Amino acid sequence: MSREVAAIKTPAPVVKPLEAVLQSLLRLPQLVKIHQPNNKILRENVDVFKEALRAMWKEGPSEISIRSHRGRLYLGNAKYNPPSAMTVTVQKLMEFFEARGFFGFKLAAKDDLSDEDIVSFIKTVNLCQTREKPGAWLDESLAGSWAKPIVDSDFKIAFVFANDSEGNAKGRPLIWNSGTKTFAAKARRSYSRALAVITNVQERIREGDTVSLAKSRRVVQDMVESLFQEEKLLLNLSTIRDYDDYTATHSVNVGILSMCLGKRLGLSKVSVVTLGLAALFHDLGKVDVPIELIRKTTKFTREEYDTVKNHSLYSVSRILQINADHKLKTKLLQAPFEHHLGVDLGGYPASNRHAPVSLFGRIVAIADHYDALTSSRSYRPVPMNPEQALDTMTSVSGTALDPLLLKVFINMIGIYPIGILLVLDTREIAMVAETPPDAIDARPTAFLLYRDDNTIIKGDLVNLSDLDENGKFKRNILRCFHPTDFGINASDILL
Repeated sequence: MSREVAAIKTPAPVVKPLEAVLQSLLRLPQLVKIHQPNNKILRENVDVFKEALRAMWKEGPSEISIRSHRGRLYLGNAKYNPPSAMTVTVQKLMEFFEARGFFGFKLAAKDDLSDEDIVSFIKTVNLCQTREKPGAWLDESLAGSWAKPIVDSDFKIAFVFANDSEGNAKGRPLIWNSGTKTFAAKARRSYSRALAVITNVQERIREGDTVSLAKSRRVVQDMVESLFQEEKLLLNLSTIRDYDDYTATHSVNVGILSMCLGKRLGLSKVSVVTLGLAALFHDLGKVDVPIELIRKTTKFTREEYDTVKNHSLYSVSRILQINADHKLKTKLLQAPFEHHLGVDLGGYPASNRHAPVSLFGRIVAIADHYDALTSSRSYRPVPMNPEQALDTMTSVSGTALDPLLLKVFINMIGIYPIGILLVLDTREIAMVAETPPDAIDARPTAFLLYRDDNTIIKGDLVNLSDLDENGKFKRNILRCFHPTDFGINASDILL
C-alpha cells in the first residue's frame, strides 16, 4: 500500500441533528464541569449542539420537546426509535433525566442563541442535582428561558386515525395513546436496560470488540429479583411490548419468558439467572447472518434457509468469545445450540445425536416459538394473536416442543393472555388485564375500551366470571384479536 493511499482517511459518519442534540445533552454537563468556557473542546461541543438545534428548528417546530416516558424517548408526540448506535446514549440520557427529577426538556427556538446561553443552561442543570427537589428547582430557575425542563409525569398522546377519501375514519390509528404510569418502575427499567445491553453486545461483536458478560449478568439478576418478588410484573412486559425493534426485543422477551417458565418449574434463583443469560444470547449468532436475509420479506431459497439455520452454531461460537468465567460460558452454550433442534431431534443443526435436549434447551425453544409467532416479522407483518400462537405450538407438541413443559407454559400465559383484545357478546371491546386464580373457565378480568372521537379511552375493569341474577355470565367472549390488528399497543393501555 502506498503512503498516499494509506494517508486517506475514512470520512467521519454524518450525525443527524437529533442524534447530535441527544449526545450533547449527555456530554455537555460533563464537559462544563471540567472545562473553562473558553476551552477548545467545550467550544466545539457547544457549536455542535447549537448547529444541531438550529437545523431542527429550521426543519420542524419552533419548540423541540424531548421526553422520557415509560422507558422510551419521545420527540414531541412521536416515539423515537433509535438506531442501534444510539441505543446506549438514549438509555443513559433517560437515566440522566430520572436522576435529576425531571422527564426531559423543551428547547424553544432562539435566533440569537449564543455559546453563553448554552453554557449557562448546562451549568444550571448541573446545579439542580445539589438541591433537595432538583426538578422543581430547575423548573423555577429556568422560568422564562429558551430551555425548560419537563417536570410533569402525565403524558397522553391522542389516537390519530387515517381518513378515507370521503373523510371517514379507517379505524387504524397512526399514533397510539399513552396512559398514565401505573406499572412497576423497577421492572420497566430492567427491561429497558436489557434492550440496551443486548443491542450493545451485538454492535460490539459486529465491530470486532471484546464483549464482557458483567453487564448482561447484572441486568438478568435484576430481572430475576423482580420475577421472584412478583412474577406478573416481568411476564407482562414480555407480552405487551413494542414491536419496533424485533431483533433486540425478541432476545429480551425470550429471556423473560424462559425465566418465568424456569421459576414455574421450581428452579433456584441461580439457575434462573443462568437460564436467562442463555436465553438472552440464544440468537446472538444472527450477527453473522447477512442482514438482507434477516430483513427479507419473501420466502427463503433453500440456500438462504441453510444460511439462516447456521445461526444456532454461530451463537455457540460467539458465546465462546465472550470474556467470562469458563464454567459459566459452558452452561450458556447448550440452549442456543438446541433451541431449534426439537425434542424429536428432527430440527437443526442436523447431527447423529441421540442424547435428549437439555432442560434449558427445551425451555428456550418454547419461549422462542411463542415470541416469534406473536411478534411482527419482516415476512409476517401481522403477528398471530396469543390464542392462535398457542394452538400452533400445541400442534408441534412432542416433535418441536416438549409436551409437559408446554402445558406449564400455557397455564403460565393463560388461555386469554394479557393484552389480547376481546369482542364480547354485549358489543363491547375489552383488553385482558389478567386471569385471576379463582377465574371460572379461565375467564379473565379486562378493561373495557371506548372510542371518543379520535381517542381510545380505557374504561372500567370488568371480571368476565361475573354472573347476572339468573346465574348466567354477564359477558361472553365471541372473538379474540391481536391489539396490533387495530394499531393499538397494549402497553399504552395497561402500563
